[in-house]
Amino acid sequence: MVSYQTVAVARQPIVDDKLAVFAYELLYRRDSEAKEAEIIDDVGATAQVITSSLLDIGLNNIVGNNEAFVNFPRSYLTNPSGVPLPRDTAVIEVLENAGFDPILLAALRRWKGAGYKLALDDFQFEAKLTPFVELADYVKLDLLALGKEAFHAQVTALKAFDVKIIAEKVETWDDFHFAKLLEVDYYQGYFFERPQVLTNKSTTVNQMTLLQLMAALIKNSDGDIDEIEKIVSQDVGLVHKLLKYLNSPMTGLVASVDTVKLAITLIGVDHLKSLTNLLLMSAMTEDRPAVLSQVLVRSKHAELYATEKGYSNLDRFFLAGMMSMIDVCVGQQLDDVLAELPLPDEFKKSIVERTGRVGHALELVELFEKSRLIQDEHDREIIQKTYVEALKWVDEFMARI
Repeated sequence: MVSYQTVAVARQPIVDDKLAVFAYELLYRRDSEAKEAEIIDDVGATAQVITSSLLDIGLNNIVGNNEAFVNFPRSYLTNPSGVPLPRDTAVIEVLENAGFDPILLAALRRWKGAGYKLALDDFQFEAKLTPFVELADYVKLDLLALGKEAFHAQVTALKAFDVKIIAEKVETWDDFHFAKLLEVDYYQGYFFERPQVLTNKSTTVNQMTLLQLMAALIKNSDGDIDEIEKIVSQDVGLVHKLLKYLNSPMTGLVASVDTVKLAITLIGVDHLKSLTNLLLMSAMTEDRPAVLSQVLVRSKHAELYATEKGYSNLDRFFLAGMMSMIDVCVGQQLDDVLAELPLPDEFKKSIVERTGRVGHALELVELFEKSRLIQDEHDREIIQKTYVEALKWVDEFMARI
């Protein structure tokens, strides 16, 4: 349910022979204190790296204009829906245990055809693996595991292909000098920099909401997003993550978003399905039902007040109610959180300064929450009536999850 936590992702630079950063490998870390990956589940680890990078910290904040190498387990590589990573930035790393068979080869051809770059991680070349090398943009050779003699042999064999070689696990100056003499293209290892852990506050998303959303997305064959909108609107953490995704440089969004329906439309059903799957797999969930209930009551209360007043664009009122409490969920100042979201300036102002119809509705709802006097008698009657209706709606929803 609604909560916030600190998420962590580690990055380790990949450099050229002048020691200029060319790319970063993104690595799983359970929290900011973790020194090693401590991976129990490859799928969950990859999902958390991607969701934290895309939806919480921001991929641009992690890698800038450089490429981002991300480890992919076999199940993600063979998943036809893929993941919503930017094609011009992401490099898909194929793990050494992915199982180099015809099924994987066909999957990698789909990724390549979709415009992604591929890297073969901890690779050891054999003639039967030629089709995989021919698809790859990068091959990463583990100098520490191979030893210098085998590493030299691998580099010699791979020079016959149009592929960039990355020497990884470069631990010492002697390792770097040795690999440089072999004229490999890039280098990675503790000699240059240990993985640096980056953190940020993140809203969590209720797993039941994600399961309901995934079910709705799977059966959505006619393109009707009303049911999808209804499910998304019930979870402030999910709305926050989707808005942050839309505001990331990778989407190229130039329009403002002031309704949940528009956010879903801009993301698209296929991308939303991928994001939902990632969020489910990352399992970043911590229950705080009291906060969720409070957010939903305020959101529905504002919407029902607007309904009674005969206002249009009712979903703006629901979203405003939700966003007015996003600071509680994220643990940051409201202004700072809203600044990260692709909301119209006027809409943000209505939330922060209580301006316009939307702001007035929020003001009345908050006055009622704090048991303070509402001067206008008609407004007071409406607020009292719609509060009861909002409570009923939220109780029914909470009972379902």
